[in-house]
Amino acid sequence: MDRAEQIFKKLDQIRDLPTLPAVITKLGSAIRDPNVDAARIAKIIEDDPAMMARILKVVNSVLYKAAEPINSLQMAVARMGLTAVHNIAMSTSVFSTFGKREGVAFSPEEFWQHSISTGIATGVLYERTKEALGRRLGTDVLHLSGLLHDIGKIILAQYYHEEFMLAIETAKEKEITLLEAESEVIGIDHAEIGAWLGLKWNLSSEFLQTVRWHHDPESADIEHQGLVMLCHTANYICNLEKIGYSGDAAAPSYHQKVWIKLGLTVKDISQIVDDVLEESKESEIWMSFI
Repeated sequence: MDRAEQIFKKLDQIRDLPTLPAVITKLGSAIRDPNVDAARIAKIIEDDPAMMARILKVVNSVLYKAAEPINSLQMAVARMGLTAVHNIAMSTSVFSTFGKREGVAFSPEEFWQHSISTGIATGVLYERTKEALGRRLGTDVLHLSGLLHDIGKIILAQYYHEEFMLAIETAKEKEITLLEAESEVIGIDHAEIGAWLGLKWNLSSEFLQTVRWHHDPESADIEHQGLVMLCHTANYICNLEKIGYSGDAAAPSYHQKVWIKLGLTVKDISQIVDDVLEESKESEIWMSFI
C-alpha cells in the first residue's frame, strides 16, 4: 500500500470528518428547479439556524444597502437572488469545517480571502474569455469553482497539520510549489485530497474536475476543461498578486498553453489584475462574516 492509499484509508476512519449538511443538497436541487420560488428556498434554509443567521447578516450589510432592516428570510432570498444565497450557504458550510489552529503560516482568514478572490477572478476571466471558450457558464458555477478549488488544504490543515506546515516551509526553503512540497513531505497533494473529499460530499463533476485539476487543467475532462482553465488562471493571478494567502510563498506554476486557449494576450494582464483587485475589495466585507 502506497502513502496515498494509507492516507485515504486513515481519512475514511475519521469519525468527525467534515460533512456538508443535508440542507446543502436540498438547496442545490431546489435552485436547479426552474419553478422554485423564494418561499421554498427560505423554508429549506430555516432548517439550519446558523445558515439562516448568516444570510440575514449578509442581506443587511452594506453589500445590499437595504433601506430598512430585513428580518424575513423569504425577503432576504428575494432580494439577494438564488445564486448569492446558494454561494453563501455553500461557503458557510465549507469554511465552518476549517477550525482555528495555531500557526501564523496558514490562517483561516487569509485562506478564506484567497478562496473568495479566486472565485471573483474566475468570473472576471470568464467575461473576457467566453467567446474563446464557446460555452456558457453560470455565475454560481464560476464563483463556487474558484471558492472550492483548495478544499483539500482544509483536510491537510485539520488532520495532517504538522506535515502540512512542514510542506509550506519546504516550499519556501526549496523555492518549489506547495503542490510539489506536499507530495514530497506528505506523499499526496491537496488536489488529490480535495477530489477525494468532493466525492464524499457528492459534489458535481464540474466541481470535482476543478478541485482535482486546477494545477493541471489539460488533464481535466474535455467537457469541463474550460472551467478548470479559468480557475487555474484565477488561482495563479491571486497568488501572484498575494490576494489572501493559501500557503504558496510564490505563485504556483502556470500552463502557458492555457493563456493561449483562453484567447488572452499580454495586454490583458494588467486590466484583469485591476478588475480582480477592485472586485476583491468586497472580500473585506465577506471576511467579517467568518
